Amino acid sequence: MRRAGEQAATATLDAASDVRRFCVLCGPGNNGGDGLVLARECATRRSGAEVMVWYPKGPGKSELYAKLAEECRRTPGVAFVDEETVSALVQSHLNKASATSTCFVDALFGFSFRGPVREPYVGVMQLLTTLTLGDDAGERAAFTVSLDIPSGWSVDGTSEADSGFVPDLLISLTAPKRCCATFDNPALGDARSARLKRLAQTHVVAGSFLTDEMCQKYGLQAIPLRIGSSVDYVPLDLSRLERS
Repeated sequence: MRRAGEQAATATLDAASDVRRFCVLCGPGNNGGDGLVLARECATRRSGAEVMVWYPKGPGKSELYAKLAEECRRTPGVAFVDEETVSALVQSHLNKASATSTCFVDALFGFSFRGPVREPYVGVMQLLTTLTLGDDAGERAAFTVSLDIPSGWSVDGTSEADSGFVPDLLISLTAPKRCCATFDNPALGDARSARLKRLAQTHVVAGSFLTDEMCQKYGLQAIPLRIGSSVDYVPLDLSRLERS
């Protein structure tokens, strides 16, 4: 989890190279743990960074998550915030009232997510989705990132591309999950929305945990990262990789 979070932080910091304010939304499971690691890394590596962490359910009984959360709390530049603060920040971007760009990191739900988004995440996810919709989305001084899969997507399917949450950057961890493994296929042609075509160009994979044996067993030969890779992440366009 530390390694995945650290490598995802590298991809985030590279993509949001001019951003100093980060808002990391952490869910109750492993995806949230990855987000906690990423939040600390952003605060540590980016000079003058202001990192807000929304962790509404907290670590529960997990000693691992409790340790990661405590490390965040002790890190200069990191502050844990409530839903009202997050909602107000997203709303300021929707109103184009924020002159300071914010990178919103979606670390809410990972590959085990199925079914509708539930409380206490509904309101924030609705606002975050709205932030990425519309022709003026690029004028809102905000950058959105999702870890592993965009929250709200079923691991077995894709988003309703015209109305669902589609981030600016998707960081698949280790390998793309089923819902993210086909939208970059140009053979789909016009079946893909413009939003998914754009996301295919900003889709990366982080987390160098694969062995050649695992790739052979699960058909993951197109995934470029392996254990011992010298880079933290690589662009991921499976259709392009399979043609090369």
